[in-house]
Amino acid sequence: MTRGPKKPLYIQCGALPKSMPIASIYLSVSIENESNQIMQQLASRARIAAAMRGGGAAAEGEGDLPEDVVLEILARVPGVADLFRCAAACRRWRALVSDRSFLRRRWPPGARHRSSLLGFFFNREDPAPATMAPAEENFVRAPRSVLRPGSPLLSTFVPGAGSAGILGRAAVVPLASHGGLLLVRLVDGTAVVDQEEGEEPAAAALDRLAVCDLNSGACHVLPPLHCGWFFDYFATSAYAVLPGSSADDSSAASSSFKVLVIGINEDKRQYYLRTCSSSSSSSSGCWSAPSKLFDPIEHGIFGPIKQRDAAVIVSVDQRGVRHYTAHWLLWDLAHFHALDVDAATGEASLHRLPVPPRDLPFHLYDMPRLAAAPDGAALSALCLLRNEGRLRVEVWTRRRRQGEDGGGELSWHHGRVVELQSRSKEMDGALCVCFGERSGTLLARDRERCLYVADLESRGGAIMEEVATELRVSGGCKTAIAVEIDWPALFACRLGRK
Repeated sequence: MTRGPKKPLYIQCGALPKSMPIASIYLSVSIENESNQIMQQLASRARIAAAMRGGGAAAEGEGDLPEDVVLEILARVPGVADLFRCAAACRRWRALVSDRSFLRRRWPPGARHRSSLLGFFFNREDPAPATMAPAEENFVRAPRSVLRPGSPLLSTFVPGAGSAGILGRAAVVPLASHGGLLLVRLVDGTAVVDQEEGEEPAAAALDRLAVCDLNSGACHVLPPLHCGWFFDYFATSAYAVLPGSSADDSSAASSSFKVLVIGINEDKRQYYLRTCSSSSSSSSGCWSAPSKLFDPIEHGIFGPIKQRDAAVIVSVDQRGVRHYTAHWLLWDLAHFHALDVDAATGEASLHRLPVPPRDLPFHLYDMPRLAAAPDGAALSALCLLRNEGRLRVEVWTRRRRQGEDGGGELSWHHGRVVELQSRSKEMDGALCVCFGERSGTLLARDRERCLYVADLESRGGAIMEEVATELRVSGGCKTAIAVEIDWPALFACRLGRK
Protein backbone atom coordinates (compact mmCIF):
# COMPACT_ATOMS: atom_id res chain seq x y z
CA MET A 1 0.00 0.00 0.00
CA THR A 2 1.48 3.30 -1.09
CA ARG A 3 1.24 6.17 1.30
CA GLY A 4 0.04 9.46 -0.02
CA PRO A 5 1.66 12.79 0.66
CA LYS A 6 1.61 14.06 4.21
CA LYS A 7 -1.31 16.39 4.80
CA PRO A 8 -0.86 19.16 7.31
CA LEU A 9 -3.47 19.99 9.91
CA TYR A 10 -3.88 23.56 11.09
CA ILE A 11 -5.33 23.94 14.55
CA GLN A 12 -5.97 27.05 16.56
CA CYS A 13 -5.08 27.43 20.20
CA GLY A 14 -7.26 29.39 22.56
CA ALA A 15 -6.76 31.58 25.62
CA LEU A 16 -3.65 33.30 24.32
CA PRO A 17 -1.65 35.36 26.82
CA LYS A 18 -2.39 39.07 26.55
CA SER A 19 1.30 39.79 26.20
CA MET A 20 1.42 38.03 22.82
CA PRO A 21 1.08 40.58 19.99
CA ILE A 22 -0.63 38.23 17.55
CA ALA A 23 -4.31 37.30 17.47
CA SER A 24 -3.90 33.58 16.84
CA ILE A 25 -1.26 30.89 16.39
CA TYR A 26 -1.50 27.99 13.97
CA LEU A 27 0.44 24.73 14.11
CA SER A 28 1.11 22.47 11.14
CA VAL A 29 1.06 18.79 12.15
CA SER A 30 1.96 16.16 9.54
CA ILE A 31 -0.04 12.93 9.53
CA GLU A 32 1.95 10.07 8.04
CA ASN A 33 -0.93 7.64 7.65
CA GLU A 34 -4.58 8.74 7.57
CA SER A 35 -5.83 5.18 7.19
CA ASN A 36 -6.01 5.07 10.96
CA GLN A 37 -9.63 5.63 11.91
CA ILE A 38 -8.83 7.96 14.79
CA MET A 39 -6.63 10.15 12.63
CA GLN A 40 -9.30 10.26 9.95
CA GLN A 41 -11.78 11.59 12.48
CA LEU A 42 -9.28 14.11 13.77
CA ALA A 43 -8.48 15.28 10.26
CA SER A 44 -12.16 15.66 9.41
CA ARG A 45 -12.95 17.65 12.54
CA ALA A 46 -9.87 19.81 12.11
CA ARG A 47 -10.73 20.63 8.48
CA ILE A 48 -14.29 21.56 9.49
CA ALA A 49 -12.93 23.87 12.16
CA ALA A 50 -10.45 25.36 9.71
CA ALA A 51 -13.22 25.92 7.13
CA MET A 52 -15.38 27.65 9.72
CA ARG A 53 -12.52 30.01 10.56
CA GLY A 54 -11.71 30.63 6.92
CA GLY A 55 -15.32 31.50 6.07
CA GLY A 56 -15.49 34.00 8.86
CA ALA A 57 -19.04 32.94 9.74
CA ALA A 58 -18.19 31.35 13.05
CA ALA A 59 -18.14 33.34 16.22
CA GLU A 60 -14.91 33.77 18.12
CA GLY A 61 -13.89 30.46 19.73
CA GLU A 62 -16.53 28.43 17.84
CA GLY A 63 -13.91 26.87 15.59
CA ASP A 64 -11.64 25.71 18.40
CA LEU A 65 -11.18 21.96 18.59
CA PRO A 66 -12.39 20.04 21.65
CA GLU A 67 -9.78 19.22 24.26
CA ASP A 68 -9.66 15.49 23.49
CA VAL A 69 -8.95 16.23 19.83
CA VAL A 70 -6.19 18.69 20.69
CA LEU A 71 -4.65 16.10 23.02
CA GLU A 72 -4.62 13.49 20.26
CA ILE A 73 -2.89 15.88 17.88
CA LEU A 74 -0.38 17.09 20.46
CA ALA A 75 0.45 13.48 21.31
CA ARG A 76 1.44 12.99 17.65
CA VAL A 77 3.71 16.01 17.33
CA PRO A 78 6.92 14.22 16.30
CA GLY A 79 9.65 16.44 17.72
CA VAL A 80 10.33 17.33 21.34
CA ALA A 81 11.25 20.89 20.42
CA ASP A 82 8.03 21.26 18.41
CA LEU A 83 6.00 19.98 21.34
CA PHE A 84 7.65 22.50 23.65
CA ARG A 85 6.85 25.31 21.19
CA CYS A 86 3.23 24.16 21.17
CA ALA A 87 3.14 24.24 24.96
CA ALA A 88 4.62 27.74 24.99
CA ALA A 89 2.05 29.01 22.48
CA CYS A 90 -0.85 29.46 24.90
CA ARG A 91 -2.03 28.69 28.40
CA ARG A 92 -4.47 26.05 27.23
CA TRP A 93 -1.84 23.98 25.44
CA ARG A 94 0.67 24.53 28.23
CA ALA A 95 -1.77 23.05 30.74
CA LEU A 96 -2.47 20.07 28.49
CA VAL A 97 1.18 19.29 27.73
CA SER A 98 2.45 19.72 31.30
CA ASP A 99 -0.23 17.43 32.72
CA ARG A 100 1.21 14.27 34.28
CA SER A 101 -1.08 11.92 32.37
CA PHE A 102 -0.03 13.46 29.04
CA LEU A 103 3.66 13.27 29.96
CA ARG A 104 3.34 9.61 30.94
CA ARG A 105 1.56 8.94 27.67
CA ARG A 106 4.23 10.68 25.61
CA TRP A 107 7.15 9.10 27.51
CA PRO A 108 5.80 5.88 29.09
CA PRO A 109 7.61 4.93 32.31
CA GLY A 110 9.68 1.77 32.21
CA ALA A 111 10.72 2.31 28.58
CA ARG A 112 13.76 3.84 26.94
CA HIS A 113 13.46 6.88 24.69
CA ARG A 114 16.22 7.79 22.27
CA SER A 115 15.20 11.44 22.24
CA SER A 116 16.46 11.66 25.84
CA LEU A 117 20.09 11.55 24.68
CA LEU A 118 21.67 14.95 24.07
CA GLY A 119 25.28 13.86 23.67
CA PHE A 120 28.41 12.85 25.53
CA PHE A 121 30.60 14.82 27.92
CA PHE A 122 34.22 13.63 27.83
CA ASN A 123 36.66 13.64 30.72
CA ARG A 124 40.18 14.30 29.52
CA GLU A 125 41.56 13.30 32.93
CA ASP A 126 44.15 16.04 32.70
CA PRO A 127 44.93 17.56 36.11
CA ALA A 128 46.59 20.64 34.66
CA PRO A 129 43.96 23.40 34.27
CA ALA A 130 46.13 25.38 31.87
CA THR A 131 45.85 22.61 29.29
CA MET A 132 42.18 21.83 29.77
CA ALA A 133 39.74 22.82 27.06
CA PRO A 134 36.51 24.70 27.80
CA ALA A 135 33.56 22.55 28.76
CA GLU A 136 31.75 22.87 25.43
CA GLU A 137 34.80 21.59 23.52
CA ASN A 138 34.59 18.33 25.50
CA PHE A 139 30.93 17.79 24.58
CA VAL A 140 29.99 15.71 21.54
CA ARG A 141 26.45 16.03 20.20
CA ALA A 142 24.68 12.72 19.62
CA PRO A 143 23.21 11.94 16.19
CA ARG A 144 19.62 13.19 15.93
CA SER A 145 19.94 15.05 19.21
CA VAL A 146 17.36 17.75 19.90
CA LEU A 147 20.31 20.03 20.59
CA ARG A 148 21.07 21.92 17.39
CA PRO A 149 24.57 21.50 15.91
CA GLY A 150 26.96 24.03 17.38
CA SER A 151 24.70 24.88 20.31
CA PRO A 152 26.52 24.83 23.67
CA LEU A 153 25.12 22.31 26.13
CA LEU A 154 25.34 24.21 29.40
CA SER A 155 24.41 27.61 28.00
CA THR A 156 21.35 26.10 26.29
CA PHE A 157 19.88 24.22 29.24
CA VAL A 158 21.50 26.09 32.14
CA PRO A 159 21.64 29.76 31.03
CA GLY A 160 23.36 30.90 34.22
CA ALA A 161 26.23 28.43 33.94
CA GLY A 162 28.22 30.07 31.12
CA SER A 163 31.53 31.88 31.34
CA ALA A 164 29.74 34.99 32.54
CA GLY A 165 27.53 33.04 34.93
CA ILE A 166 27.83 31.12 38.14
CA LEU A 167 30.58 28.78 36.93
CA GLY A 168 32.77 31.62 35.74
CA ARG A 169 35.67 30.71 33.48
CA ALA A 170 36.62 27.52 35.30
CA ALA A 171 37.16 24.40 33.21
CA VAL A 172 34.42 21.83 33.73
CA VAL A 173 35.13 18.11 34.23
CA PRO A 174 32.08 15.79 34.05
CA LEU A 175 31.83 13.30 36.91
CA ALA A 176 28.33 11.78 36.93
CA SER A 177 24.88 12.22 35.41
CA HIS A 178 21.42 10.92 36.18
CA GLY A 179 17.93 11.98 35.13
CA GLY A 180 18.95 15.42 33.86
CA LEU A 181 21.30 16.15 36.79
CA LEU A 182 24.93 16.67 35.79
CA LEU A 183 27.70 16.66 38.42
CA VAL A 184 30.85 18.50 37.33
CA ARG A 185 34.17 19.54 38.83
CA LEU A 186 35.29 23.15 38.52
CA VAL A 187 38.98 23.39 37.78
CA ASP A 188 40.98 26.61 37.87
CA GLY A 189 44.59 27.61 38.52
CA THR A 190 44.31 27.10 42.28
CA ALA A 191 43.97 23.32 42.26
CA VAL A 192 47.01 21.84 40.53
CA VAL A 193 48.41 18.42 41.36
CA ASP A 194 52.21 18.28 41.12
CA GLN A 195 52.64 14.79 39.76
CA GLU A 196 56.39 15.03 39.44
CA GLU A 197 56.87 15.56 43.15
CA GLY A 198 53.86 13.47 44.09
CA GLU A 199 52.61 16.20 46.39
CA GLU A 200 49.53 18.36 46.40
CA PRO A 201 49.53 22.06 47.21
CA ALA A 202 47.26 23.17 50.03
CA ALA A 203 44.61 24.43 47.61
CA ALA A 204 44.42 21.00 45.96
CA ALA A 205 42.99 19.57 49.19
CA LEU A 206 39.72 21.25 48.21
CA ASP A 207 37.46 19.94 45.47
CA ARG A 208 34.96 22.34 43.91
CA LEU A 209 31.87 20.60 42.58
CA ALA A 210 28.65 21.86 41.01
CA VAL A 211 25.33 20.30 40.04
CA CYS A 212 23.74 21.49 36.80
CA ASP A 213 20.02 20.71 36.65
CA LEU A 214 19.23 20.48 32.94
CA ASN A 215 15.54 20.00 33.74
CA SER A 216 14.97 23.23 35.67
CA GLY A 217 17.93 25.24 34.30
CA ALA A 218 19.40 25.77 37.78
CA CYS A 219 23.06 25.47 38.73
CA HIS A 220 24.25 24.85 42.28
CA VAL A 221 27.88 25.26 43.35
CA LEU A 222 28.49 22.97 46.32
CA PRO A 223 30.55 23.89 49.39
CA PRO A 224 34.24 23.01 48.92
CA LEU A 225 34.97 19.38 49.75
CA HIS A 226 38.03 18.87 51.95
CA CYS A 227 39.58 15.84 50.29
CA GLY A 228 43.14 15.84 51.67
CA TRP A 229 42.41 12.83 53.86
CA PHE A 230 41.52 10.76 50.74
CA PHE A 231 44.22 8.60 49.17
CA ASP A 232 44.97 9.86 45.64
CA TYR A 233 41.55 11.50 45.61
CA PHE A 234 41.44 12.89 42.06
CA ALA A 235 42.48 9.55 40.54
CA THR A 236 40.51 7.05 42.63
CA SER A 237 37.33 8.73 43.91
CA ALA A 238 33.90 7.89 42.48
CA TYR A 239 30.66 9.87 42.27
CA ALA A 240 26.89 9.75 42.02
CA VAL A 241 24.18 12.40 41.68
CA LEU A 242 20.50 11.69 42.19
CA PRO A 243 17.23 13.49 42.95
CA GLY A 244 16.71 14.56 46.51
CA SER A 245 12.92 14.24 46.44
CA SER A 246 11.49 11.02 47.86
CA ALA A 247 7.97 11.53 46.51
CA ASP A 248 6.77 8.95 44.02
CA ASP A 249 6.44 11.39 41.16
CA SER A 250 8.94 11.10 38.32
CA SER A 251 7.74 14.36 36.82
CA ALA A 252 7.87 16.39 40.00
CA ALA A 253 9.27 19.85 39.43
CA SER A 254 11.84 19.66 42.23
CA SER A 255 15.34 21.08 42.18
CA SER A 256 16.56 19.05 45.15
CA PHE A 257 19.44 16.63 44.72
CA LYS A 258 21.99 14.54 46.57
CA VAL A 259 25.66 13.98 45.74
CA LEU A 260 27.64 10.92 46.85
CA VAL A 261 31.45 10.76 46.81
CA ILE A 262 33.38 7.63 47.79
CA GLY A 263 37.12 7.20 48.15
CA ILE A 264 39.89 5.47 50.07
CA ASN A 265 41.03 6.87 53.41
CA GLU A 266 44.69 7.95 53.38
CA ASP A 267 45.53 6.31 56.72
CA LYS A 268 43.27 3.28 57.06
CA ARG A 269 43.01 2.50 53.33
CA GLN A 270 39.31 1.76 53.61
CA TYR A 271 36.45 3.07 51.50
CA TYR A 272 34.54 5.99 52.97
CA LEU A 273 31.46 7.94 51.89
CA ARG A 274 30.77 11.68 51.88
CA THR A 275 27.39 13.14 50.91
CA CYS A 276 25.97 16.59 50.22
CA SER A 277 22.24 17.29 50.00
CA SER A 278 20.27 20.28 48.81
CA SER A 279 16.52 20.85 49.01
CA SER A 280 14.26 23.21 47.09
CA SER A 281 14.22 25.58 50.06
CA SER A 282 17.96 25.66 50.52
CA SER A 283 20.35 25.58 47.59
CA SER A 284 23.45 25.49 49.79
CA GLY A 285 23.99 22.17 51.53
CA CYS A 286 26.89 20.89 53.55
CA TRP A 287 29.09 17.80 53.39
CA SER A 288 28.45 14.97 55.80
CA ALA A 289 31.11 13.52 58.05
CA PRO A 290 33.02 10.58 56.50
CA SER A 291 31.31 7.23 57.05
CA LYS A 292 32.99 3.87 56.52
CA LEU A 293 31.70 1.70 53.70
CA PHE A 294 33.89 -1.43 53.69
CA ASP A 295 37.46 -2.71 53.95
CA PRO A 296 38.76 -3.57 50.46
CA ILE A 297 41.55 -5.80 51.80
CA GLU A 298 39.02 -7.90 53.69
CA HIS A 299 37.15 -8.55 50.45
CA GLY A 300 40.25 -8.94 48.28
CA ILE A 301 39.66 -5.72 46.33
CA PHE A 302 43.09 -4.38 45.38
CA GLY A 303 42.41 -2.20 42.38
CA PRO A 304 40.66 1.15 41.95
CA ILE A 305 36.98 1.56 41.13
CA LYS A 306 36.51 0.58 37.50
CA GLN A 307 33.34 2.58 36.84
CA ARG A 308 33.56 5.89 38.68
CA ASP A 309 30.16 7.27 37.63
CA ALA A 310 27.49 5.29 39.45
CA ALA A 311 24.47 3.55 38.03
CA VAL A 312 21.45 4.72 40.04
CA ILE A 313 18.49 2.44 40.78
CA VAL A 314 15.19 3.61 42.27
CA SER A 315 12.60 1.55 44.12
CA VAL A 316 9.22 2.60 45.51
CA ASP A 317 7.87 1.15 48.74
CA GLN A 318 4.24 0.60 49.70
CA ARG A 319 3.99 4.13 51.09
CA GLY A 320 5.02 5.60 47.75
CA VAL A 321 8.44 6.69 49.00
CA ARG A 322 11.29 6.46 46.52
CA HIS A 323 14.60 4.87 47.60
CA TYR A 324 17.80 5.33 45.59
CA THR A 325 20.80 3.02 45.44
CA ALA A 326 24.11 3.86 43.75
CA HIS A 327 26.18 1.09 42.16
CA TRP A 328 29.88 1.19 41.28
CA LEU A 329 32.04 -1.45 39.55
CA LEU A 330 35.06 -2.98 41.33
CA TRP A 331 37.51 -5.75 40.43
CA ASP A 332 39.40 -8.24 42.62
CA LEU A 333 41.78 -9.32 39.81
CA ALA A 334 39.56 -12.34 39.11
CA HIS A 335 35.94 -11.22 39.26
CA PHE A 336 33.96 -8.04 38.91
CA HIS A 337 31.77 -6.85 41.77
CA ALA A 338 28.97 -4.32 42.13
CA LEU A 339 29.30 -2.05 45.15
CA ASP A 340 25.79 -1.12 46.28
CA VAL A 341 25.37 1.96 48.48
CA ASP A 342 22.01 2.99 49.92
CA ALA A 343 21.76 6.74 49.30
CA ALA A 344 19.69 7.33 52.44
CA THR A 345 21.48 5.18 55.02
CA GLY A 346 24.96 4.80 53.52
CA GLU A 347 24.85 1.03 53.99
CA ALA A 348 27.10 -0.81 51.53
CA SER A 349 27.27 -4.36 50.17
CA LEU A 350 29.27 -6.21 47.52
CA HIS A 351 27.76 -8.55 44.93
CA ARG A 352 29.75 -10.56 42.39
CA LEU A 353 28.77 -10.13 38.76
CA PRO A 354 27.75 -13.16 36.65
CA VAL A 355 30.30 -15.91 36.02
CA PRO A 356 32.18 -15.23 32.75
CA PRO A 357 31.32 -17.45 29.80
CA ARG A 358 33.65 -20.23 28.75
CA ASP A 359 35.42 -18.05 26.19
CA LEU A 360 37.07 -16.07 28.99
CA PRO A 361 39.35 -13.99 26.71
CA PHE A 362 36.28 -12.69 24.91
CA HIS A 363 34.60 -11.83 28.18
CA LEU A 364 37.62 -9.80 29.27
CA TYR A 365 37.77 -8.08 25.89
CA ASP A 366 36.19 -5.18 27.73
CA MET A 367 35.07 -4.69 31.31
CA PRO A 368 31.34 -4.81 32.08
CA ARG A 369 29.29 -1.65 32.32
CA LEU A 370 26.72 -1.19 35.09
CA ALA A 371 23.47 0.53 34.16
CA ALA A 372 19.86 0.73 35.20
CA ALA A 373 17.40 -1.59 33.49
CA PRO A 374 14.70 0.07 31.35
CA ASP A 375 12.29 0.16 34.28
CA GLY A 376 14.94 1.88 36.42
CA ALA A 377 14.25 -0.53 39.29
CA ALA A 378 16.84 -3.22 38.53
CA LEU A 379 20.58 -3.28 37.90
CA SER A 380 21.96 -4.45 34.56
CA ALA A 381 25.46 -5.40 33.48
CA LEU A 382 26.45 -4.92 29.85
CA CYS A 383 29.53 -6.60 28.43
CA LEU A 384 30.96 -5.95 24.97
CA LEU A 385 32.28 -9.20 23.46
CA ARG A 386 34.00 -10.20 20.24
CA ASN A 387 33.65 -13.67 18.80
CA GLU A 388 34.96 -14.63 15.36
CA GLY A 389 35.18 -11.00 14.31
CA ARG A 390 31.61 -10.18 15.35
CA LEU A 391 30.72 -7.77 18.12
CA ARG A 392 27.88 -8.42 20.51
CA VAL A 393 26.58 -7.03 23.78
CA GLU A 394 25.45 -9.43 26.50
CA VAL A 395 22.95 -8.00 28.97
CA TRP A 396 22.50 -9.44 32.46
CA THR A 397 19.84 -8.18 34.87
CA ARG A 398 19.88 -8.53 38.64
CA ARG A 399 16.55 -8.94 40.40
CA ARG A 400 15.41 -10.07 43.81
CA ARG A 401 13.70 -13.42 44.16
CA GLN A 402 10.46 -12.84 46.02
CA GLY A 403 10.10 -14.88 49.18
CA GLU A 404 7.14 -15.55 51.39
CA ASP A 405 8.12 -12.69 53.70
CA GLY A 406 8.41 -10.24 50.81
CA GLY A 407 12.20 -10.43 50.78
CA GLY A 408 14.50 -12.62 48.76
CA GLU A 409 18.02 -13.08 47.46
CA LEU A 410 19.48 -11.07 44.61
CA SER A 411 20.30 -13.13 41.53
CA TRP A 412 21.56 -12.41 38.03
CA HIS A 413 19.61 -13.46 34.96
CA HIS A 414 20.95 -13.58 31.41
CA GLY A 415 18.63 -11.24 29.56
CA ARG A 416 19.56 -10.97 25.91
CA VAL A 417 22.33 -10.73 23.35
CA VAL A 418 22.46 -7.78 20.96
CA GLU A 419 24.47 -8.20 17.77
CA LEU A 420 26.29 -5.03 16.70
CA GLN A 421 26.52 -4.31 12.99
CA SER A 422 28.63 -1.78 11.14
CA ARG A 423 27.63 -0.36 7.76
CA SER A 424 30.92 1.35 7.01
CA LYS A 425 33.87 -0.62 8.35
CA GLU A 426 34.77 -3.29 10.85
CA MET A 427 35.66 -1.92 14.26
CA ASP A 428 39.09 -2.97 15.44
CA GLY A 429 39.71 -3.03 19.17
CA ALA A 430 36.27 -1.76 20.15
CA LEU A 431 35.81 -0.68 23.77
CA CYS A 432 32.70 0.50 25.56
CA VAL A 433 33.09 4.12 26.70
CA CYS A 434 29.69 4.70 28.32
CA PHE A 435 26.01 3.81 28.11
CA GLY A 436 22.95 6.05 28.12
CA GLU A 437 20.37 4.45 30.40
CA ARG A 438 17.33 6.49 29.33
CA SER A 439 18.01 6.21 25.62
CA GLY A 440 19.56 2.73 25.49
CA THR A 441 22.50 4.09 23.50
CA LEU A 442 25.99 2.59 23.67
CA LEU A 443 29.07 4.71 22.97
CA ALA A 444 32.19 2.82 21.85
CA ARG A 445 35.59 3.66 20.44
CA ASP A 446 37.95 1.66 18.26
CA ARG A 447 41.70 1.34 18.07
CA GLU A 448 41.85 4.33 15.73
CA ARG A 449 40.10 6.43 18.42
CA CYS A 450 36.97 6.89 16.34
CA LEU A 451 33.65 7.11 18.17
CA TYR A 452 30.53 5.05 17.43
CA VAL A 453 27.01 4.94 18.85
CA ALA A 454 24.51 2.09 18.71
CA ASP A 455 20.86 2.04 19.74
CA LEU A 456 20.49 -1.27 21.60
CA GLU A 457 16.70 -0.86 21.62
CA SER A 458 16.37 -0.51 17.85
CA ARG A 459 13.96 -2.99 16.32
CA GLY A 460 15.93 -3.13 13.10
CA GLY A 461 19.14 -4.19 14.83
CA ALA A 462 21.89 -2.27 16.59
CA ILE A 463 23.85 -0.42 13.91
CA MET A 464 27.20 1.09 14.89
CA GLU A 465 27.02 4.67 13.63
CA GLU A 466 30.19 6.73 13.52
CA VAL A 467 30.00 10.06 15.31
CA ALA A 468 31.33 12.95 13.25
CA THR A 469 33.56 14.89 15.61
CA GLU A 470 37.03 16.33 15.76
CA LEU A 471 37.41 15.02 19.30
CA ARG A 472 39.34 11.77 19.42
CA VAL A 473 39.39 9.61 22.53
CA SER A 474 43.09 9.66 23.29
CA GLY A 475 44.94 7.93 26.09
CA GLY A 476 44.16 10.90 28.34
CA CYS A 477 40.44 10.84 27.52
CA LYS A 478 39.18 7.37 28.35
CA THR A 479 35.87 8.11 29.99
CA ALA A 480 32.69 9.91 29.05
CA ILE A 481 29.32 10.71 30.58
CA ALA A 482 26.10 10.27 28.62
CA VAL A 483 24.08 13.47 29.03
CA GLU A 484 20.38 12.63 28.98
CA ILE A 485 17.24 14.60 29.68
CA ASP A 486 14.27 13.49 31.75
CA TRP A 487 11.68 15.01 29.42
CA PRO A 488 8.66 14.64 31.77
CA ALA A 489 10.64 16.38 34.52
CA LEU A 490 11.80 19.13 32.15
CA PHE A 491 8.28 19.85 30.87
CA ALA A 492 6.92 19.82 34.42
CA CYS A 493 9.69 22.12 35.68
CA ARG A 494 9.61 24.66 32.87
CA LEU A 495 5.90 24.68 32.06
CA GLY A 496 4.13 23.68 35.23
CA ARG A 497 5.48 26.61 37.22
CA LYS A 498 4.29 29.28 34.75
